[in-house]
Amino acid sequence: MERKTSTLINQLEDIVDPVHIQQVKQLVMALSKINNFKYGISENPDVDFIYKKISNILKEEFDIKDFKITSIINKVKTTKYKTKDEVKFNYEFISKVNKNTKIKFLLNIGTLSDFNKTYLDSYLEEMSHVLYVQSVLLSLKESKLVDPLTKLKNRISLYEDMKALIPLALREKMKIGVLLVNIDRFRAVNDEHGTKFGDEFLKLYADTIKNSIRTSDIAIRFSGGEFLVLLINVIDEEKTIQLANELKEKLSVAHLETQNGDKFKKTVCIGVSMFPKDSIDFHEIVKNSEMALIDAKDKGRGQIVRYEEESGELDLF
Repeated sequence: MERKTSTLINQLEDIVDPVHIQQVKQLVMALSKINNFKYGISENPDVDFIYKKISNILKEEFDIKDFKITSIINKVKTTKYKTKDEVKFNYEFISKVNKNTKIKFLLNIGTLSDFNKTYLDSYLEEMSHVLYVQSVLLSLKESKLVDPLTKLKNRISLYEDMKALIPLALREKMKIGVLLVNIDRFRAVNDEHGTKFGDEFLKLYADTIKNSIRTSDIAIRFSGGEFLVLLINVIDEEKTIQLANELKEKLSVAHLETQNGDKFKKTVCIGVSMFPKDSIDFHEIVKNSEMALIDAKDKGRGQIVRYEEESGELDLF
């Protein structure tokens, strides 16, 4: 991202008149920093990390050390973060992130130019949306509808959560990678080693998946030997396929010891679909990943297949 910004700035001198070149360069750099903040957070959406990042930006970019963040949901105010108690603030910024929710910043600011004032407001607007997305994802994580064996979310919880997540994703223009993971010939695990061993193997896979994805991503026990993974706010389709391959490799080396002391391992097939590229209907997105998974299993063990609606075919990776 920084390299692209540097290239763009170098090209500006050829297309912008000398009178305005410095202002345009300043604007490009400001927009680049805001964009880097947004995508940097998506890689590590931990709440403490977010507030630390916000604190660093306000201090480094605007020399703001004291501030307070409040959420207002259905007119109920909750203080989310503050640097100090009993501080008088001289600047207020409120962002209405949806019809029921506002994020309010109270800050102590010094003298700012008109440009830096607009720059600050733009940063605060983006910060507000990041905090809102984080709060929604956190509430989804805390749902009690979980699978008792694996402690992952269950299928009922999935569709309840999507009622909140899909409108949010559409509004924030978030991409979601959907991976349907199937343990190859899982039924044979129970047949050969018993259901107790099979349950332990499922828990092993569930833990491996949880440890392989970001805290913002969602893992679901979809059915017997199947798991659904939602890669929230993934950068693009290429990144989704990369993460699917990484997950497949980690699962392929996860193992349990049998009674004979052997290392028992299995391969997985993964069906991939993308929201909203394939559809804005989440039920259809899941169906697409199921179709891709069927084709993957038909091709053999350890396969990843991306559903492609436009061509009517399924591409193998």
